[in-house]
Amino acid sequence: MVRQERAEVTDRLRADVKSFLASRPDLGNCELAAHSSLADRTVRAFVSGDILGGHTVVSELRRVLDLAKAGDILQPGARNGAVVLTDTAVERVRRVRKAGAFYQTQSVRRVAEVMDFCAEQSAIGVITGDFGVGKSEAVAAWRKANAGKTDSLVLEFDQFSSRNIIDFICLLGASFGVDRAGGSANGGKLFRELCERLRKSPCLLILDQCERVSLRILDLIRQIWDRTHDAGVGVVLLSSPVLLTRMNQSRIADLGALTSRVGIFAPLAGLQRGEMAAIVKQEDFTEVDEAAFDLWYKLTGGSMRRLMRALDLLKAKHVGKRVTEKTIAGVAGHLWGMSLREGEA
Repeated sequence: MVRQERAEVTDRLRADVKSFLASRPDLGNCELAAHSSLADRTVRAFVSGDILGGHTVVSELRRVLDLAKAGDILQPGARNGAVVLTDTAVERVRRVRKAGAFYQTQSVRRVAEVMDFCAEQSAIGVITGDFGVGKSEAVAAWRKANAGKTDSLVLEFDQFSSRNIIDFICLLGASFGVDRAGGSANGGKLFRELCERLRKSPCLLILDQCERVSLRILDLIRQIWDRTHDAGVGVVLLSSPVLLTRMNQSRIADLGALTSRVGIFAPLAGLQRGEMAAIVKQEDFTEVDEAAFDLWYKLTGGSMRRLMRALDLLKAKHVGKRVTEKTIAGVAGHLWGMSLREGEA
């Protein structure tokens, strides 16, 4: 008879495994299984929730997970030669570098590393993070710093270009002088002419909002890179974390060809607690109750956008006053429509 673990134990482990795999796009269930006595299908079934998980499954997965987190096994960067940039915990930060109203957080530095790598190596890079962590702002800062040194183009997908392959080719081609006459009947011609223009004028293609993009268009992006990277074209894909999930679940079919060509991954954790504390202090809010800061950090959820909006509101309504839990509850209600009671965390 299989000895089953308590639901709270298995649920916590399952969440830990999913969180770890989300931060390591180069790994999957099979890599964890390879360092355990479990079969691939057993690990996959446990992580998906298809089996409850007995004592052996839980103890083996916890052992492997702890070893991987400690760096004793499955170090980043092994699969297909891809580099994986993972955010490290930042608890104490004395000061965050600031340029104007823009803070140089760890996530900003990670984005810059990916951009530099893809520009120099003509590689494909994937940057993922929740909405509001600052991906687009970090890219804009990198482009400004590298103006005149690295040619780059940003294309933000919308509901049309993310689903219609001809609309995407025409939109991208227009930036390189490709004549869009002929419509869908000349899709192949537009594609080949775009690749030829890119070979003559190579640059770094930065594609934003990729979480909404169809499989056909993602594969077309891969084909564009295949035909142009030897001429100096690099590609950076910006997305919410769902793109990593799609890639991890499509090793062979669908996105397998694109995933195998990615040279660098950067799953962003977002604003770190230490960074937020330093930024709040730099914005002249020095009297913040500890419980208020804990609640504020939880509500911010790693989003630089949320933090800056909250700071703007506090500057307008609460400057020079002590920040309490009641203050943060008021901010949450005003900005995000949340109804919080004092003391709620």
